[in-house]
Amino acid sequence: MSSTPLVSIVCTAYQHEKFIKEALDGFLMQQTDFPYEVIVHDDASLDATTAIIRDYAERFPDIIRPIFQTVNQFSREPGLVTRIVHAATKGKYVALCEGDDYWTDPNKLQKQVDLMEADPSVSGCFHYVQQTFEGTENVGQVFGEHGARLRFKAEDTFSLLALFHPASLMFRRTALTLPKWLGRIKSGDMAFYALIANEGDLVCIPEVMAVYRKHAGGITSTALHNGSEYHLHRILLWLLLDQQFDQRHTLRCEALFKEHWKHIVQQTTPRVRVRYLLRLMREVPGWFLRKPVFSLRRFKEALVG
Repeated sequence: MSSTPLVSIVCTAYQHEKFIKEALDGFLMQQTDFPYEVIVHDDASLDATTAIIRDYAERFPDIIRPIFQTVNQFSREPGLVTRIVHAATKGKYVALCEGDDYWTDPNKLQKQVDLMEADPSVSGCFHYVQQTFEGTENVGQVFGEHGARLRFKAEDTFSLLALFHPASLMFRRTALTLPKWLGRIKSGDMAFYALIANEGDLVCIPEVMAVYRKHAGGITSTALHNGSEYHLHRILLWLLLDQQFDQRHTLRCEALFKEHWKHIVQQTTPRVRVRYLLRLMREVPGWFLRKPVFSLRRFKEALVG
């Protein structure tokens, strides 16, 4: 079997000492007929995460390739970690799983690779992910379920909620080119899905093969995923993606803009709303110039509420 990895597993970790072993064990239990590598990026954790990763890397040097930071990179720029780990990948395919989530099926990688090798029109593949709540025996929703529909295109990624959880995603490494604007947004996963789907279809394997662990220290429990700033950054995401795709999804973008804007109007003062609009216009001026009537209506809503 070739020593060149067919799949690069990318795991980003920060303050995950309670969880990282389960994530790493989920990678190492994979049963495949191809080699794979695990790139673990520790973003200057202050707990025992670094020591645990170092121990695994020493015991499995042919599989685990750690990247240790001494200064937190995410705080410098949200997209910086993504650029670092993506540049480190060697595989034809890339699979994602953050350090506080984990895989439950030892055949996950093999199933996804088999599907993608058989169909060159597929640029990404995902599956169901079960949500759990740390410290309880409760389970939440299953991410990635869409009834009988199993195939999706770029326009489907323009949605209020993500089509699937990142712990389920495998994609062709050549399908993801990171745009310069990535560091200006805080919804990186949603951007990846759209960028990858722009190169080919996304296909679902309707099986639960991973767990998304909801806990107090997770990023979705922070201000990044709550309040008006969350909605502002989602709007910016859609504007930048629409511009990236030569305005092919403007109608969907408008609908998403209005939905997120509705929450901003409810949560903020006229002064904040105007400041948000001006910020968006500075970030993506061309989009607003093409939509003068739409823009004027948003300004009126900003002032009146």
